[in-house]
Amino acid sequence: MQQISSAKTSLNQINPIIKKLLPHLKGLTVLDIGGGKYDSNKIYATGLGVKLYIYDKYNRSEAQNVQALACNPDIIICNNVLNVIDDGQAMRNLIALCSCYQVTCYFTVYEGNKSGVSGISKKGCWQRNWKILDYIPILRRYFTEVSCQGKLIVCQAS
Repeated sequence: MQQISSAKTSLNQINPIIKKLLPHLKGLTVLDIGGGKYDSNKIYATGLGVKLYIYDKYNRSEAQNVQALACNPDIIICNNVLNVIDDGQAMRNLIALCSCYQVTCYFTVYEGNKSGVSGISKKGCWQRNWKILDYIPILRRYFTEVSCQGKLIVCQAS
């Protein structure tokens, strides 16, 4: 169980992974895991003809989360979420959830200070401070294909 909620890490902006991927996904359904409390990304996606569902344990209602998890996504996006989960098992549970959909998953992580020393980053927030490559061995436990494309990790389950 997370000791520190990641609720306060939510930003009201269109995230870079959304800007990069969504213009190529017209007509598809996207599940945004840990998508935060704001609808900026959902509004942007709708304008592109993409159905975006947001799941966020701390920032969405139970009804919204149930609907999001049942959306039958074509792809999953998980932007800067793994790095703010303070419990290793909770992080692995989230990765397992993503992999169970058997669709391509796109992950980004904020590397923080890249020290590998995790801790509180500001009041009510926690940061793992891992480099992007530190996540690869864990992701390989759940996905058959894992590749890094710059700051983007692309995973595919078999």
